[in-house]
Amino acid sequence: MSELCALIFGALLIMIDFGDGHIVDVVGNLDAIFGLDFWRVLDVLIPALSVLVFLLYGKVKGGFRFNKLSALAFVSFIVMLVLITVDDIGIVLHFHVDLSKNYWRVVEWVFPLVSAFAFFIFGKANQPRGEKMPLST
Repeated sequence: MSELCALIFGALLIMIDFGDGHIVDVVGNLDAIFGLDFWRVLDVLIPALSVLVFLLYGKVKGGFRFNKLSALAFVSFIVMLVLITVDDIGIVLHFHVDLSKNYWRVVEWVFPLVSAFAFFIFGKANQPRGEKMPLST
């Protein structure tokens, strides 16, 4: 089950990262692929699902353990999620966000790296101490 969570989380990270075409107008705009009728739903649904899968992964890995490492991993992911969806958050809250292409270049590279790292650290932090990893046959 944890492998399925990791696969789904990776797919959601890709969808979030390439959800808007900030850097190149012809690449990475899921709004155009899924249709403009669904863009508001997708801009809320995909990040919400990523948070849900993030938390589910910790649960699958051994339950929720609130400690410094798990809190740091979760907060890191949430901060990165806010940084990459700040333009969508602005639309929902009715304020204009106009960030430079340099901002988007950095965030679109850093977001998936930090988020994936935080995801696996969160899972590791939720494993019971002393538990051995099962050997596959």
